Amino acid sequence: MADAAHAEYGAPPDEALITPAACAMPEPGAPRLNGKQRVRLMPDSLAERVYGGSETFAEFHCSNELNRRYQPLFERSDLRVSGVGDEGEARVVELTSAAFYVATLYLPQLAAAQGEPDPLIDAYVRAAAGVAD
Repeated sequence: MADAAHAEYGAPPDEALITPAACAMPEPGAPRLNGKQRVRLMPDSLAERVYGGSETFAEFHCSNELNRRYQPLFERSDLRVSGVGDEGEARVVELTSAAFYVATLYLPQLAAAQGEPDPLIDAYVRAAAGVAD
């Protein structure tokens, strides 16, 4: 997408690749997506293998997401949606042609602050160190 833009930087929200999250704000000024939410993981995805199941509960703290209008483009490319929220909205993407390329809308590093290391962070560190699963 040569003209990809972010609504936060002035692009019209209906045309921007990244838009305000389509959910109610919990309170004025707070992130739209906040707290633990379920993420359903796609079969045969790296995310599903890393988490060892078809879903995870992850900590969100953000106000933007992928414009659902463009989600089918990702689903037909090497950068595919591999995790979704309860309404099918993209929450995880991964580049299938790379050894380890996973991007999340949630913050897996926050789990460690609660004494629960996130499997995605562990897998990333193992991949960076060249350690096979």
